[in-house]
Amino acid sequence: MPILKLTKLVKMPSKSLVVGARIMENIESQMQAFEESVELNKQEIEENEKKLVDFEGQMEEERNEGLFFKNLGQKQPADKAKVKEEMEKIKQLSKETAESKIRRNIYLVLMGLVVVGIMNALISSPSDWGKSAVLGVILVGLLSQVIYEQKVLSETETKQKQTSEEEKK
Repeated sequence: MPILKLTKLVKMPSKSLVVGARIMENIESQMQAFEESVELNKQEIEENEKKLVDFEGQMEEERNEGLFFKNLGQKQPADKAKVKEEMEKIKQLSKETAESKIRRNIYLVLMGLVVVGIMNALISSPSDWGKSAVLGVILVGLLSQVIYEQKVLSETETKQKQTSEEEKK
């Protein structure tokens, strides 16, 4: 007899399951779009690195032919190190930014699902506050985590701006 009840439940999905499935499809499509953009960014970075290597080679040839300032040839290794260091910083920053956006979107989707669950629990049985209270605690936890991550992200951005300004001076 319990198997029959289970098959009836499987055949007739509830509205919250349909909404949850749609949300998960949206998340999957966003993840796929992000992965495609990451691949495009990687290709663009590789192309830029190739252009940089070609440009450095051309500058070296011009320097050897006497078409460029003679004293810049002595500072060349330090410049390469700075350029590579800046490229690594940019890569790291873009990676952190992308990760934080994905995480924020996941948190927002989870918060939406928890809110739908709270509303469903309140509508289905207004006298049973236990489920709503547990979901409310989960929602508060998600909100506090999002706020914390945004705070940490803003602090790291300000630190990076300060260090870049100090390097410019």
